[in-house]
This record gives sequence, structure tokens and C-alpha cells, in this order.
Amino acid sequence: MLNYKINPNFHINCGFVVTGEAVCNAIVQTNAILGDLPANLYKSIDYKTTSAMIGSVFCDRLADVVGAIVNPIEKGHPDLVPPSAINCTEEELRNYPEGLEIKCTIGNIEAGANLRAGQTRIESLTGITWQAHHREVAELLGLVWDFVEDGRAFNYPAISGAFFSDDLCEDDWGQISGTTGRNTKVSGMAASGKAKMGGGWVAVVEKDEYLAAYSRSLRFRFP
Repeated sequence: MLNYKINPNFHINCGFVVTGEAVCNAIVQTNAILGDLPANLYKSIDYKTTSAMIGSVFCDRLADVVGAIVNPIEKGHPDLVPPSAINCTEEELRNYPEGLEIKCTIGNIEAGANLRAGQTRIESLTGITWQAHHREVAELLGLVWDFVEDGRAFNYPAISGAFFSDDLCEDDWGQISGTTGRNTKVSGMAASGKAKMGGGWVAVVEKDEYLAAYSRSLRFRFP
């Protein structure tokens, strides 16, 4: 099992209380679930699908740990809401005033790395970018994952870091792409947003290569 550095000062109330210990607990549970799935699954799906799966499992596990619920509608915002929202209308759940938005990324790697499922990416990491469908996301718990080495023959995907900011603004997100044709509209987080996320680190796997890479990408330092 992977070990994590946890920010002891992380504590937020977003309609339910979330601490660094709670996030780490959900991370460990998520990693265990991911590690029980067949390795061939990860070889047959793309990283976007894997990210979506990791995010969904983590949301379910964190909701259980902190006493929240996963937003009942597919396009609801935020991802986790207080239990009191269970009887709200679909319209209300599309932009509920309390809760926690969660996004997941594997990060960007250098051109030509040609890495496959099961191969760690941290040594080739060039940056971390979370994406949103609009530039109004102000509060975010951002997850980073990798095929982390843990002594098994196949390196299963695992969450390697969690970062948070409740101070994001429109300028912390880049211009929206995919505004023409059938492409999904997305906005990538700008450098200013990444610095805010790094300043709100929650939990990071205790491996020197990850601590160093995330420090470079998100400009954060451990106390």
C-alpha cells in the first residue's frame, strides 16, 4: 500500500466537513478498488476513460467518508453535495450552492515518450492541467494519478496527489477550446490557478520523484 504525506491543516466546510485525513482515506480506498480490476482493462481503454473512472470511484468513496452524496444528475455541479440535496430538482442540482467539485488528470508528458498503460509517467511529466467546461469554477479539489510502482508486476493506476483551491477566478482558466464543430468545450487551468492549487496541497504520495515533480509543476512546498 502506498504511503501519503497529508496536510494536517486542510479543513473545509462545503456543506459537509472535509479534512486531509478524509481525502487520504478516500484515496487509499480508491486505489484498492483500482488495483482489484484486471490489468487488461487498463490496456484496452484510453487515459481519458481511466481518469473518469478514477474520479467517479473517488467521489463515491469520499462521499461515504464525509457523509455527502454524489450529485444525482450526470451534469450536476458540484460533484458532491450535502445529503439535504437529495430531494432537489434537476434544475437545482445543475448548480447547487454547496458541495465539492472534483476533477482528475494524469498530467502532460514530453513529446515522443510513447508510454503505455502500466508504465509510470512521472519521470516524463512536463505539467499538470485540470480542465473544466467553463471558466467559472471557483472551488476545486484536483486529483492527479499515475501508474505508480508498488512492487507488483503491473503498475496499476493510483491517485498520487490531491490539491485544492477555493479562490479560483475566471483568469485562472484559459480560453475555451472546442467551440466549433462537435468537440467538447473545455478550458485548461492557467499557471495562476495551478499555483493556487499547489498552495492548497492536501495529500501527495511519499515518493521523492512525485514530490519533486509536483513541486515544479504546481510551485508548492511542504511545511
